[in-house]
Amino acid sequence: MYQIFVVEDELLIRQSIRNMVENLPGPYAFCGEASDGEMALSMMQDLMPDILLTDIRMPFLDGFELIRHVKAMMPWLKIIIISGFGEFESAQKAISLGVDLYLLKPIRSAELTQAIEKVAGEIEKSRSQNQLLPAGYDKDEVHNALTQHFMQQLLYSGADTGVLLERARALDLDIVSPWYQGALFNLECEKQQQQTVFSTVRNLLSSLEKPLYHLSESGRLTLLLCANDRAALSEEMYRIINIIRHELNHLGVVVTTVVGSVVERVSAIRDACNAAGDILKKVQTVSAGQVIDINDTAQITAEIATFSSPFDDQFRLRLQQTSLDDLPALLDDCLDHSQFSSMLMRYDALIDILKITVQIISKATPGADSKDIAAKLSSQHDLFAASARKDSFRQLALELLQEAVSQRQESSHNFRHSHVINRAMEYVAQHFCDPNISLIAVAKHVGMSSAHFSMIFSQTVGKSFISHLTGLRIERAKELLSTTDMLLSNIAMEIGYNEPNYFSHVFRKNVGMTPKEYRAQYGQTV
Repeated sequence: MYQIFVVEDELLIRQSIRNMVENLPGPYAFCGEASDGEMALSMMQDLMPDILLTDIRMPFLDGFELIRHVKAMMPWLKIIIISGFGEFESAQKAISLGVDLYLLKPIRSAELTQAIEKVAGEIEKSRSQNQLLPAGYDKDEVHNALTQHFMQQLLYSGADTGVLLERARALDLDIVSPWYQGALFNLECEKQQQQTVFSTVRNLLSSLEKPLYHLSESGRLTLLLCANDRAALSEEMYRIINIIRHELNHLGVVVTTVVGSVVERVSAIRDACNAAGDILKKVQTVSAGQVIDINDTAQITAEIATFSSPFDDQFRLRLQQTSLDDLPALLDDCLDHSQFSSMLMRYDALIDILKITVQIISKATPGADSKDIAAKLSSQHDLFAASARKDSFRQLALELLQEAVSQRQESSHNFRHSHVINRAMEYVAQHFCDPNISLIAVAKHVGMSSAHFSMIFSQTVGKSFISHLTGLRIERAKELLSTTDMLLSNIAMEIGYNEPNYFSHVFRKNVGMTPKEYRAQYGQTV
């Protein structure tokens, strides 16, 4: 399916183009429209279309500036300009920006269909060949092999910084920078598909030019960026992550990503990437396909009083960083105490572990009653009987902690950004009727980059920001249609749409009927 986005400031022309797109035969879907480049840029960052149909001369942000921005965010995007101006300078500038086709108004349905089918064919060809590079691009295999060897030394060998800088200089790699950030990817695919996936990744990263990377035979990809501006570094990192995930999605690859800490020294890169790698090992089985920022990893705060047993606050801190595989070792460290030779002390310890388990499960399942959780666990396990012997004591302690860690890992992703998403939800609930509200504005309100916010919003809420905003507006429109006799144009303005026809289109798409039909069926006598 090819997603198509339309940008045109003239309402009637935009409606005409939209109707042509919606009536196209084949695997095409109209995914959105905007009346100016600025609005389009915000929406497209969330929708990630495959094909853009745009005018040139528009208010706020013209077509050329829009193309320049979206090409940086979405290099796969195919662009068709539909303009009333056919002068040589405009066409020349369009070519320099990488525009695929330049059509003149008035556009006929057959002409637009042919143009869309042509760029769709190019997309399909690119996907089937698994390459984004222009034909004939000369890849230097020797240089690439040496660069991979250098990255292996940088990430794993602990080589002296001076030696690393000298080797980078010999390879013409500029790694001297104030800021560095790494991201690690686990690429999960069928074994027979692995070489195709690896080839796609190498070609993709080569086409992006900037990033250094290391791709292991196990499917672990490490990406390294450096920049002079810290904020720009993280923004660029999320942009490239989006591109990688978008391209590999077409191959059915499950991409799990951990974004590492930003560091200031070459010597700190290895430790930062190792820390991200440790988290990736823990989350790739329980949060497969997600993007996790190491700086946002949730902490479970200890609220129970300090214990006299080894299962104290320090134990809880270690527990929240422990995977299921590492639990036995952590537990054995704590059980290496002579005090557990007493059955009574073993029973007290199991009570402590039960409390910890209940607390973790309660935090991971908001709305659950901790007393109910405790009662359920107590009925499932006989703590007193298990305390009789050291082996049964250890087994039950391990089972309780495994249940806690499993529940925490299952729910950690959904609640890692809960405070940010709650603030965003409150803001959107108060301002969704404002026609100027956008993903960029909400991201700024919660103090995040728009790319990062868009990603965690979709992952946490389960739908895109645009879908959530549209849902709120549609529900408000239903209320006004069923309880008032307001004109449709006034309702559109009331819920944040400046154009009644666009409101009608969105309403019909989401509800399955036009606003008039909805009022006729559900409206009350006012």
